[in-house]
Amino acid sequence: MTSITPAPQVSCIIQIKNVVKPSDREAWLLLFKQCFNHVSAEPECAYFIIGEEEAGVFRWTEGWTKDKDWVNNVQLKKPYYEPFFKATAPLVIESETKVEFFTPLEDLSMIKVDLLSFPPKA
Repeated sequence: MTSITPAPQVSCIIQIKNVVKPSDREAWLLLFKQCFNHVSAEPECAYFIIGEEEAGVFRWTEGWTKDKDWVNNVQLKKPYYEPFFKATAPLVIESETKVEFFTPLEDLSMIKVDLLSFPPKA
């Protein structure tokens, strides 16, 4: 029997832009993937999507079931962030980094899931 779980209620959206030196793109991606795995496994993380605008220009969006205060004071204090930030600092063009927080508008948010593709094939 298949059960459907409603999408979690998102309280905080974060959009981040990181620009990496093109020569460091692959190294940054390896480090990012490790952090991504930790973050996306958090029960409060509703979604996490990353894309690349052009080589080395990464943008991602995170949706959290907790508010901005919780994200800043609880989530960002998790022990896996410090090694990630330390390791990637030399790879990132800091002046190009941008972090924005948003509150979703009620009744104007949705997540589509193709239930015919579940369970995903490994």
